[in-house]
Amino acid sequence: MDFLIREMTKEDIPRVGEILYEGFSAVATEYGYTSNINSAEEGRRLAWALFHHGPSERLVAEAENRVIGSTCLNLRGDFAGLGPTVVDPHSKNKTIGRELIRAVLEKAEPSRGSRTIVEAFNPAIFSLCYFTLKYIPVTDLLDLYLYGEGQQALKSSNSVSQITTKDIDDVYTYDCPRSKLDRRPDLKFYVNWGKVLVYHDQSQIRGFLACLPGPRWVQLGPLVAEGEEEAECLFQHALTLFKNRKFRSRVMARDYTFVKALKGFGFRIYCINMLLVRGSWRPSQYIEAFGIFPEAV
Repeated sequence: MDFLIREMTKEDIPRVGEILYEGFSAVATEYGYTSNINSAEEGRRLAWALFHHGPSERLVAEAENRVIGSTCLNLRGDFAGLGPTVVDPHSKNKTIGRELIRAVLEKAEPSRGSRTIVEAFNPAIFSLCYFTLKYIPVTDLLDLYLYGEGQQALKSSNSVSQITTKDIDDVYTYDCPRSKLDRRPDLKFYVNWGKVLVYHDQSQIRGFLACLPGPRWVQLGPLVAEGEEEAECLFQHALTLFKNRKFRSRVMARDYTFVKALKGFGFRIYCINMLLVRGSWRPSQYIEAFGIFPEAV
C-alpha cells in the first residue's frame, strides 16, 4: 500500500486521536500492560494538545485519503525530541513508522541531535530506533505512578515557590547549562496550564519541577535539581498542592536514593523505559525527571 507523508492539519486531530488510542493500546495489550490511553476521546485530547501546544513539527502518513500514522518533533535549541510515533495497528505496511521518523528527522538536521523515549516492553520500536535509525540507549527511566487514595500526609516547603511568566527566563538560565536544552516554550506552556515550582536557597535557584494536571493524572516533570534533597522537596510540595490526585512521572533508574524516597511517598513502577539519543546530548549529573507531555518528546 502506497502512502504519502504530509503536515498534520487541524482536521486530522480526530483521526490521529483514534490511532494514538488504538496503536498504544494494541502494543500495551500484546505485552500484558494496561494502556496509558484509555479511550479514543483521551487520544483526541492528546492529539489536540500535540497540534496546539506541543511539538514544532507534526507529520502524518496518509493512504487512500485516510490517516494511518503520525509522529512529532520538538526542537529545543540545539537538540530535538522525537515522538510520539504511532501507526494504525490494522495497517499491513511495516514501513510507515520508519518513513515517518526519517521524514521528521530531516527537519531536525540543523540540530546537534535528538532523543526519544521507548518502553522497554516494545522490542519492535527499539529495534527500529537502534538498528535502523542509529539511536543509542543512554539511560533507563522508571515510569512511576501514584494513586491519590491513601497518600501519607505531607507538608509543603517554605523553600519552594511557584513562578509566573515573568520568571521563565530565570528558570531557563538555571536549566539550560544543566539540561543543554532551551525549554522556554515548554516552561511557558506549564506556567499557563499548570504550575512550575522552584526550590530557592535564599535567592539562588537549586531546582525546578513542572506540574501539569490532566483529566486522569497530574504529570510531574521535567525536573532538574542540584541533589536528592531538593528533588524530594519539590515532589513533596507538588503532592501537597494536588492532594488526592493521581500522579505520573519518569525518573532515572540511576538515582536510586531518589527513587527510594518516591517509593516512600507511595509511587510504584508501571514499566521501564529507555532514553535513546542520536548525536551528542547526554543526561547530566544532576537529578532529573521527565514528564509525559510535551517533555517526553
